[in-house]
Amino acid sequence: MTEFSLQFAQNIGYFLILPIIIAWSISFLSSLLSQWLTIHTSYTITAILSFFGVVIQELSHLIVAIIFRHHITEFRLWQISDDGVLGYVNREYNPSSFYQKLGNIFISIAPIVGVTAAICSLIKFIWVPGLYIRNTFVILIIGSLLLGFNLSAADWQNFRRGIPLYLIVILFISTLQYLF
Repeated sequence: MTEFSLQFAQNIGYFLILPIIIAWSISFLSSLLSQWLTIHTSYTITAILSFFGVVIQELSHLIVAIIFRHHITEFRLWQISDDGVLGYVNREYNPSSFYQKLGNIFISIAPIVGVTAAICSLIKFIWVPGLYIRNTFVILIIGSLLLGFNLSAADWQNFRRGIPLYLIVILFISTLQYLF
């Protein structure tokens, strides 16, 4: 039984705790960048500069919500609003569906994956050494994308909703690893 407990603890570390630490750290740094930019310029300039990051963030939420069969009631990929909300995806899900409830954890952190994929794609497919003007635009877009890493309080709340079910999945995987 000790071997199983160690496997389960290791899986919790790799598949829950480590992703939380990474997502929180990246989100925190993005939040600091956004706050710094707003203090030194204005909310409107920060909103405009974060356009690409916000669009990718909301598209990431939207795509993963669709994958987990959530009903999308409304979304905005980007906006400048008085309440400071630059984008959102409002959704509903069936609370008796294990799959849809589990989706909350993945929907919440989807921007970490989406924005990272966008940055990597820009560097791999658009960046060309020696093309300084083109690369300047790539750097500006990457700067905008970095502002899209900031997960909202609602994202973290939805993440917490999915943790109990995610622990069940980790327990199931750990059991399979132990048996086979």
